[in-house]
Amino acid sequence: MNKFNHRLKKLEQRFSPSDDGTCTLEELCRAMWRQDKRQFLEIAKSSSLSLFARQFEIDDVERGRVDRQMRPRQ
Repeated sequence: MNKFNHRLKKLEQRFSPSDDGTCTLEELCRAMWRQDKRQFLEIAKSSSLSLFARQFEIDDVERGRVDRQMRPRQ
């Protein structure tokens, strides 16, 4: 998975050196993920987008851990 992320970042740098109003495939997929996870998983099931789905799930779990650690204990 790290190789995939590394390659994606290199592509982003190559094709998007400045913010010109475009977005990456990852950004589009993440927006779909945030809007409707089930629908995105259905779309990703039969395509290479499943790599994004796996990473988004990992990111959500990690974000949840950070959120729990940041909450004050009662």
